[in-house]
Amino acid sequence: MTSYAFAIDLRRCIGCHACTIACKAEHAVPLGVSRCWVKSVERGSFPDAQRLFFPVLCNQCEAAPCAAVCPTEALYRRGDGIVELDGERCIGCRSCMQACPYDQLFVDPDTRTAEKCNFCANRIETGLLPACVSVCPTQCRVFGDLEDPASQLAGVLRAHATRVRKPEKGTRPRVFYVSAEDDVIVPELSVRPFRYKEGQVRWRPVGALREDPARPAAARVDYDVPHAKPWHGLVVAYLLAKGVSTGALFLSALFWLLGLRGALTERIGPALALAFAGITAGLLVLDLERPERFLWVLTRRQPRSWLVRGAFLLTAHAAVAGLWLAGSFGAAARLRPWLAVPALVMPVLATVFTSFLFAQGRGRDLWQSRASAFDLLAQALAAGAAALLLLAPAVAADDSLLFALRAALAAALAAHLLLLTGEHALRRSPTPHHALAVTTYLRGPFARAFWGGAVVAGGVAPLVLLALAPAAAAAAAALALAGALAWEYVWVEAGQSVPLS
Repeated sequence: MTSYAFAIDLRRCIGCHACTIACKAEHAVPLGVSRCWVKSVERGSFPDAQRLFFPVLCNQCEAAPCAAVCPTEALYRRGDGIVELDGERCIGCRSCMQACPYDQLFVDPDTRTAEKCNFCANRIETGLLPACVSVCPTQCRVFGDLEDPASQLAGVLRAHATRVRKPEKGTRPRVFYVSAEDDVIVPELSVRPFRYKEGQVRWRPVGALREDPARPAAARVDYDVPHAKPWHGLVVAYLLAKGVSTGALFLSALFWLLGLRGALTERIGPALALAFAGITAGLLVLDLERPERFLWVLTRRQPRSWLVRGAFLLTAHAAVAGLWLAGSFGAAARLRPWLAVPALVMPVLATVFTSFLFAQGRGRDLWQSRASAFDLLAQALAAGAAALLLLAPAVAADDSLLFALRAALAAALAAHLLLLTGEHALRRSPTPHHALAVTTYLRGPFARAFWGGAVVAGGVAPLVLLALAPAAAAAAAALALAGALAWEYVWVEAGQSVPLS
C-alpha cells in the first residue's frame, strides 16, 4: 500500500519561492490564488532581527475534513493517500474552504470551482517528482512513500523530530516539518494587521491584536498570500430567513395546539414559513459559485455532509409548511391534527442542522460551540415571533394570541442574551483561535455591530419595550429582527477573521 507524504526541512528553506512559481507553471494556477506558497515571519529587532520561512501546501490529511463536508464527493481520498478534487463535480459551495484548518483550498477564478494542491498527482503517476520538489535549490523538500522504510522520506522522519500543523484538529496531516518554530507553525502567534492595502483595501485575517508584553519583539507576518473569506452577506441573510421560516411554523403549530387559533396561526404563519423557506433555498443557490449545479446536492449527494442533510431537512420543513397551509382550505383541514407534531419537529431539525453544518468548518473554532444549536433555536423563535407580530395587525389577531407572541419573543430574546453571556462571561475560550475571534467583536472591529446592534438595539431594547410598552410590540419586533441580522453578521464574519496559515 502506498501513502505519499512530504517532509520539509525549514533549516534549509531560503524563501526563494521557486516552489510557488513551479506550481503555478505546472498547473496553470491563475493570478491571485496559490496552491502552495512560502509564508515569511520576522521577529526580533536590529541587530538581532531574524526572518523565518514556512512553505505551506495541502496536508493530504488522512481524516480530511474537506472531503467529509463536500456535498457532491468532488473531494475524495485516493488509494495512495492523496486527497484529490474533481472540479467537474464541484458546485462551488466553499464549505471545503471552511472545513480545512490549514487554509489550503481556494476558488479558481477561471472555473469558479474549488482547487487545491494534489501533490502533483499527474507527475507522480508518470514517475516524476512533484514540481515543487524538482525545483527546490536547497532540497529542503523531501517527497516519498511513508510505507516504504527504505525511502528518503522515511529516513528523514527517523533521523529528525518533526511537527505537523494543528495536530489538535485530529486530521492526521502528512506534511511533516523539521525545525518548525511556534512563530511560523502557529498562525495565531504572529502579529498582523486587520486591514491592509495592496492597490485596494482588502480584508485580511486578524492575528494577535496587540503585542504580548512578555515578548516585546513579537513575530510579525512579513509575507502571506491574501485569502478572501468564503462566506459573506448571502449566508448572513440565509440564517435570518431560515430563522423566520422555522420560527413562524413552530409557533403557529404550538399556538394552534394550545387553542390559540385563527388566521395568524392557520394561514399567515405557514404562508410566511413557506415563503421564507423558498427565500432560504434561493439564497443558498445564489451563494454557490456554480448555481446551475445546485440540484447535485440532492442527486450526487455525499451523505456525511450536513449541507446535503440540511437540504433534505429544509425540503421536508417546506413540505410540512405547505401542507399546514393547505389545511386551511376545504377537506384538507382534516390533515392539520396529523401535521401538528411534524410542524413542531421539522422546524427544530431544520434550525439546528445549521449548527452541525458550521461545526464541519473545522478551521473556524468560533463555530464549534455546542451551545450554537440552542442559540439558533432561540434566534429562530425570536425571528418567527417578531415576523408574526409585524403581520398581526393585518388579520386583527385577538389579544390572547398577541400576548402569547410577545411572551414568546421576550423569552427567546432573553434566552439568546443568556446564551451569549454564558459563552463569553462564564466560559473561557478553549483555543487561542477562538479567543481571537471573540475579541474581534467584544472589543475589536465588530464591536459596534455586536454591542450596539445585536445586544442593545436587538436584545435589551426590545425586552424593555415589551415589558414597559406592550403597544410598541411592532417596534420591538422590528428591533429584534435587526438585532438578529447584526448577530448573524458578527457570527459569520468574526468566525472567519482569524488566520489559518
